[in-house]
Amino acid sequence: MIVDRIENARLYAPLHKQFKKAFAVLADPALAQKPDGRYNVDGDDLYCMVQHYTTKPIDQARFESHKKYIDIQVLLAGQELLGYVPTTGLEVTVPYDEAKDIMFYRAGTMTAQVRLEPGLFCILFPQDAHLPSCQITCPAEVHKVVFKIRV
Repeated sequence: MIVDRIENARLYAPLHKQFKKAFAVLADPALAQKPDGRYNVDGDDLYCMVQHYTTKPIDQARFESHKKYIDIQVLLAGQELLGYVPTTGLEVTVPYDEAKDIMFYRAGTMTAQVRLEPGLFCILFPQDAHLPSCQITCPAEVHKVVFKIRV
């Protein structure tokens, strides 16, 4: 997992050929005006999902991970807590769904908690189980973009 400020995004472009494109889309102010949904940038190799939702208590969230895609998660508005733990040794509660590229784990001890807010981004690799959409103190409205980058 990587967490940094958007102004440092260029530092991570060498990690994957699609990161530069994803950060270019993120820099476009029109992104914040798009309605919720999926938007292809480079077909199934790079797309983003625009989302609006209300954060939930941490005990109602589930750790998840993906095998085919790396996530870059960015809040355009609001705040949320995102939990992190390596997938190694976690107990799978919902087996991997290849069509949805997701699996879920039993909540365990978190290695880290990150307070996501506008101006920050989080890169989550396949070995990074993450607990998204959690409230900080009370439920809050969030406007989020999740970039999906094929590994």
